[in-house]
Amino acid sequence: MSEQENIKASMSFFEAWNSGDLNKADPYNADNFMGEAPGGAGPMNNEQNKMYNQNFMTAFPGSKFEVLLTVVQGEYIVNNWRASGKNTGPLHSPSGAVIPPTGKMVNLVGSTTYQVKNGKVVRSWAFFDMTSLLGQLGLLPPM
Repeated sequence: MSEQENIKASMSFFEAWNSGDLNKADPYNADNFMGEAPGGAGPMNNEQNKMYNQNFMTAFPGSKFEVLLTVVQGEYIVNNWRASGKNTGPLHSPSGAVIPPTGKMVNLVGSTTYQVKNGKVVRSWAFFDMTSLLGQLGLLPPM
């Protein structure tokens, strides 16, 4: 596949999120897709990854991603991004606790690395600062 086709596959998540429908990325995820992200329970298959992301979509309805930079090397794509939204829904923590809505705006930067084979995402590794997220929600003491 061309690098442009690989970029299109990597961008499918951001387009799906911004449309409010995570299922729109399904055609670009391989059957053996595995994803990792902060607070996730280890590598997640496609359905587990959608549940992980849906938790954040519920906590931050209408939130948006903006891709700031895309770097491609063969089958690997790195997207640096900014996500922003208002916390108006509950957020479930990895331990099972529920964090009630804070009503606060959050601006978070991070990156996701994708491995794409035959036009399908087989792996994704998301990186963002969970401490920054919790701090912006007012859930950490000031430093």
